[in-house]
Amino acid sequence: MNKQEFLKDLQKQLKKFGVNNASDYLDYYSEYLDDLIENGATESEAVKKVGGVKKVLIEIISDSDVEIPETSDRLKSALLIVSLPVWGPLLFSLYLIPILLIVAVLLMALGLGIAGVLMLVGSFIVAFKIGILYTIFQFGIALAFIGIATLSEQLFAFMSQKLFNFNKYLFRKFNVRGI
Repeated sequence: MNKQEFLKDLQKQLKKFGVNNASDYLDYYSEYLDDLIENGATESEAVKKVGGVKKVLIEIISDSDVEIPETSDRLKSALLIVSLPVWGPLLFSLYLIPILLIVAVLLMALGLGIAGVLMLVGSFIVAFKIGILYTIFQFGIALAFIGIATLSEQLFAFMSQKLFNFNKYLFRKFNVRGI
């Protein structure tokens, strides 16, 4: 591991632990590694002499000058986790409502489309059995059903795209990687 990889990894770990004065530690270890390199060590030897990211991270967190956020943030997180059985189902149901609306719009589009096609075919039968006036009326209703089905399909596509974008946003916002 070279100096830049070491500092980048250390910065990432300090950020995960919420160390507010991380730049002070990064500057210190950067200078320390530079001193070791000036004294004849290679970058990888200097990093080995420092002890690696995990050892340095433990030293930093145990330092009395480290600035870690107040425990109130941790307390809030703990309260959120403990209250999950209460707000979890409510949040899930709020997430489920748009999905069910999208399914309802899809089913409406399919139902109206099938009904429109069947009425369109049926209008030719009505022409021979009942008369031209009923045929025109049924043909018009069939075209209206097919038109509404087409609009419903477009609404379904729009709503699905918005839900997909919302899911991407949630994934980016809450995607947390471990140490």
